[in-house]
Amino acid sequence: NLFYYNNYDKLKGESKEEETKRISHEQTVKSGINALCPGAIFDPRAFEPCGYSMNAILFHSYSTIHITPESGSSYCSFETNQKVTSYKSLISNVIRTFRPKRFVMTLMADEAGLKEVRELPLTSSGAASKIVVPAPRAVAEATGMKQMLYKRSTVASIKVEDDCCCMMGNWVLKSDPSPEQIRRASKARGMTVA
Repeated sequence: NLFYYNNYDKLKGESKEEETKRISHEQTVKSGINALCPGAIFDPRAFEPCGYSMNAILFHSYSTIHITPESGSSYCSFETNQKVTSYKSLISNVIRTFRPKRFVMTLMADEAGLKEVRELPLTSSGAASKIVVPAPRAVAEATGMKQMLYKRSTVASIKVEDDCCCMMGNWVLKSDPSPEQIRRASKARGMTVA
């Protein structure tokens, strides 16, 4: 596992602080986390015996990741305050990096901010609520699946204050999607005129 501290070599003459800094950097690069926030200033931290945290800052935006790779109950979180009109590529990149079997997505925003978002699987229905990402090479070779299809199983929302909305959805990896299901979920949808 990438996030187990003892899986990395100890270098002779290296202080504990230098070792932790080097291992933290190696974990950031080997896992692909560095590609989630291109151009950002990273502050990663590897933990013994396992675990990882990272804070990244790019202009007025932050991203933070926490990983606990325990057998039977692994956990990973990605949080950001990036303001974009579509979260589709960011969500896809996070999923491709961590390849979860299931995940929860939470969004907190005021009503004006929600109106600026064009694409959001939390508020989409049908095929637009599904998320399709390319399968990593190892997964494709082992299973024959070239793409991974995540289907939203539940969604909930609540208004917290006057105009602050909190939305939460659960997605599950569909382990045996047919090529037709992948094609339909990937297809851009528009208005149909009959």
